[in-house]
Amino acid sequence: MRKYFIRKNTINQINFLRQNFAQTKRNVFNKIISLEELIKSLKQEVGSYRNRIFSPIVTLQYFLIQALSADHSCREIVSQKTAELITQGSEACSTNTSSYCAARKRLPLGWIMKLTRKTGQQLHEESLKIWRGRSIKLIDGMTVSMPDTKENQKKYPQNKAQKKGIGFPIARLVGIISLGCGSVLDIAIGAYEGKGTGEHSLLRKILHNLKKTT
Repeated sequence: MRKYFIRKNTINQINFLRQNFAQTKRNVFNKIISLEELIKSLKQEVGSYRNRIFSPIVTLQYFLIQALSADHSCREIVSQKTAELITQGSEACSTNTSSYCAARKRLPLGWIMKLTRKTGQQLHEESLKIWRGRSIKLIDGMTVSMPDTKENQKKYPQNKAQKKGIGFPIARLVGIISLGCGSVLDIAIGAYEGKGTGEHSLLRKILHNLKKTT
């Protein structure tokens, strides 16, 4: 019974943090990384980019809000963006979700990975004040399924026990996590099975994040 209440309390805390984070809108990044740093890192990754309604930075912002909101639909996100434009006195964008969905697909994966590592490390360093300077990190692994596309099936083939056409591509993830704040410091991704795809093999790719302290 005690375990049930602890689990329920943890879930409630996570949901509260999700809602609070999703409601910050424009400040979703600024508390961790400034807009100037975001623009600089994006230009370093892709050079120039078109200034659309759903620019890479705006798209990433709303993608995070979408993932953390109770309503995960693209339609809701586009409605929020439309309302924001009207409030600013600008012309409303189309309520069609195709532009936003296309913008999500254009997000540079390398840029997102670098931002994940950068913000994760910043949050971890902040947490060291609480832990009296002790840099404590956790290692964990998991598997995820993904859309059934030819590209995903080729790079992350499904479990061989599943018949073709009824399974989904599976990837294995191993991450290093800050115990102080829960941020992801780095992550390695590989296929579900095959040579060099086990958790130990993936961990070796990110072991440089673990440094001996005195």
